[in-house]
Amino acid sequence: MVGFYIVVQVINYARKKRQYEAEKNKMNQLFEQQLVQTKLEVQEQTLQNFSADLHDNIGQLLSLTNVTLASINVNDTIKTAAKIQSAQELIKRAIKEIRVLSKIYQGENLLDNGIVDAIAQEVQWFQRNDYFKVEFKNNLPPNFNLLQPYANLFVYRLVQECLSNIIRHADATEIFIFLGIKNGCFILEISDNGKGFSYNESQFQSTGMGIYNMKQRIALLKGTMNIITREGKGTCLIFNIPCES
Repeated sequence: MVGFYIVVQVINYARKKRQYEAEKNKMNQLFEQQLVQTKLEVQEQTLQNFSADLHDNIGQLLSLTNVTLASINVNDTIKTAAKIQSAQELIKRAIKEIRVLSKIYQGENLLDNGIVDAIAQEVQWFQRNDYFKVEFKNNLPPNFNLLQPYANLFVYRLVQECLSNIIRHADATEIFIFLGIKNGCFILEISDNGKGFSYNESQFQSTGMGIYNMKQRIALLKGTMNIITREGKGTCLIFNIPCES
């Protein structure tokens, strides 16, 4: 009987070990898939920002410069001097825009300077649209970074996706972004004063403003995502990720 019991236990142990290995491999595959998808989405969003800036800001500044220079009458020395000075100011502004844009275009490489700096650059780009009032509050310690592999990339993409959703869906004019640590968890909070929506979790299992993808990525980091919203009252998304502060 003792021998039979030992054999049964060995078989059960081997079966559980195989199940554990299978689940572990499945999670690793899911993580790799999400990692590749996240990298591609970050690149795509960065290129969209780059394209919009080229067209809306730098393109406009260069067009104004061209019009200003084309209108110069060399026989009118007073107006010529004023227009040249104006053209120089426009070119300086264009150069400044290009410098800001070059930082944003770094995409994933921007994370080399830390998650706080990456989010600050994203906010800086967003603030340049006068339609939105953006408040960014950072309560993280200096040089903070999440230690889980690629966690910073996932969080950066979460910020991009939330801001993109606000542009497309919220009809908001004010945005608040908060970073902090509470009870051993990294906290990312993004809220807006937009129109909100009626949220039913079952309706967002596979589609719906990327909510399903965001929840999957947070789950891979063993974190949580909470959505607080209702129609006409704005939306607040709160992400909690375990970390070592």
